[in-house]
Amino acid sequence: MKKVLIQLFFTLFCCSFLFLLLLYSKECILLASNGLLIWYKNMIPTLFPFMVLSGFMVRSSLSLKIGQWMQPILGILFHLPAQMLYVIFMGFLCGFPMGAKIVADMLEKKQINLKEGEYLLAFCNNIGPLYMLGYVIPLFGYKNVWQVLGLMYLVPLGYGLVLRFYYFHNQKESAPLSFPSTHSKYNSNISKKQTDFELTTCSYHITESVNYLSCFQQSLSSAIEQITLLGGCMIFFNCLQIYPQILDQYFCTNSTYTYVSFFPDILCSLIEIGGGLKQLADSGSIINSLTSTYLTLSLLTFGGLSCIIQTYFIIKNTGLKISTYMKHKVIQSCIYLMVVILVRG
Repeated sequence: MKKVLIQLFFTLFCCSFLFLLLLYSKECILLASNGLLIWYKNMIPTLFPFMVLSGFMVRSSLSLKIGQWMQPILGILFHLPAQMLYVIFMGFLCGFPMGAKIVADMLEKKQINLKEGEYLLAFCNNIGPLYMLGYVIPLFGYKNVWQVLGLMYLVPLGYGLVLRFYYFHNQKESAPLSFPSTHSKYNSNISKKQTDFELTTCSYHITESVNYLSCFQQSLSSAIEQITLLGGCMIFFNCLQIYPQILDQYFCTNSTYTYVSFFPDILCSLIEIGGGLKQLADSGSIINSLTSTYLTLSLLTFGGLSCIIQTYFIIKNTGLKISTYMKHKVIQSCIYLMVVILVRG
């Protein structure tokens, strides 16, 4: 019965979407063009170099060294092994979908286990600061830049700290990862920091000879594939915004209720965050209020259906569940919505 309902849903969706593509061809072409431009002008310059660089560091085992450099800062807060600190650092610095990609790469290389990957994915796959500074903040004209950035990243950081006790509260204090004896310099560096983890299921090896050109080639190929998938998703899901636009045209334009008037723009953001935020900013209905800041941050934290699908493409062969990832994203988004309610109250 469930399979029949799912099949019926997708059949109706495909037929209706095909009909709308033909009936509203000009509008759909414009929406697709907007998605293409946002991908070309904002996503490729800000994400692609980070994708290549991060993949190279994971494949060449340089990520451990970066994680060790983060120990004096992040290690005090999280008490995690170096490779997990690297995921946190790069996930917050590079932004979506780098958090998911780094977790997937490390699971593939068996540098972390599934439980740790699920934990890291829950709060490290966020909209990046470059995207915030280059697109979101200019789009809405926010003046208090550092306050907005702080609000954007303090919630997932705090959520990760709280979640750590949920995932690892049964872990006993133990020695960090053990490495082959031939690499004493790495052993001596790691032994300076005790962690709460003993990754007995992982095999993390540092080889003396690394083919850096081969690592770069693999990272480049993987980054091209991921950035292309990202662009395809943005274009397709931007076209889906024709549904909220029709809703706005026939039901919400003449509404006497303030919040109903920008509901289609919120719905667009839930479908594809980049194009949806642009429509929300263009509407100008709630942009200058404090409520709009938290509402925008809530939408950015959730990321939209397009971001969820992209994350699924990245983690589908890792054993991680997209439903678990969505649950954590909804919780973090609701934190901002609770602030909205408190502010309005």
